[in-house]
Amino acid sequence: MTPLRAYEASAQPRTEVEQLLTQMREANERLIVAAVQAQNQSDEAHAEAARARAELDDLMNQLRDANERLATAAARAHVMAEEAAARQEAYRQLSSRLLTLQDEERRRLALDLHDSTAQCLAALTMNLDVVESTRAALDARARRALAESRSLAERCSREVRTFAYLLHPPLLDERGLPAAVRWFVEGFTKRSGIQVTLDLHDIGRLPGPIETALFRVIQESLTNVHRHASTTTASITLTTSAGAIALHIEDQGRGLRDRVPHQDGTPLPETLGVGIQGMRERIRQLGGTFDIAFTATGTSVRVRVPLNEVVA
Repeated sequence: MTPLRAYEASAQPRTEVEQLLTQMREANERLIVAAVQAQNQSDEAHAEAARARAELDDLMNQLRDANERLATAAARAHVMAEEAAARQEAYRQLSSRLLTLQDEERRRLALDLHDSTAQCLAALTMNLDVVESTRAALDARARRALAESRSLAERCSREVRTFAYLLHPPLLDERGLPAAVRWFVEGFTKRSGIQVTLDLHDIGRLPGPIETALFRVIQESLTNVHRHASTTTASITLTTSAGAIALHIEDQGRGLRDRVPHQDGTPLPETLGVGIQGMRERIRQLGGTFDIAFTATGTSVRVRVPLNEVVA
């Protein structure tokens, strides 16, 4: 083999080696680039993870703060609920006391009118009778004055007796609720011209607070009928069933239809609303229910009071 051929023969492997080295160098460079890129990506991943952890920690802190605020609000709401319940109970006791005082004051005024004013009017009438016995000695003017005085005294006596009975009817204590209702309705019809149909079953005597409350409901309801409803008729039904006393008062008037609360919250007339609230509170004190309905055909009041409740 000639030197040239031998050189060429030895140069070929060297070229291959150089090519391989070049390829290895390029591969190594790519490896280094890939490693650098991987490191960069790893740093970015670590940074993203750190940001995520920071956001999570911030959210956890916010959640913890929100839970603390919620617990504080819940505790405050519980305290407010207890205070509201205490105020409601205090209001109930105050309402009960006021109603009791009101009934006691009515009873006292009725007795005062009967024992004092009525007796004075009776004495005045007797004195006028004495003067009447000397009528012949009086002139025409004096006789007219005497007749007018006697008429005024009799009218005042009737009115005082009526006022006393309306404040606290003696029949309510002496004979019970049905007798008192019949007496009141008879006078109401004479005064108002409204005919009231009564359906009073044999309910017997009831506890005093129940008789007083039901009588006041009837009294207030018929007063509202006279003042606010355009009607000439009404009805009252009183029954007992299932250990309870039931009262139903109904009229066929239209005067209240435009005054009832509407869906937009229009309030009742002040006097009517106060009367209804007073009736409802009386019945609530006895553990009963009070419902009132206003329709195009009239007004209906339904009351139910349990007879087995302990009434103070």
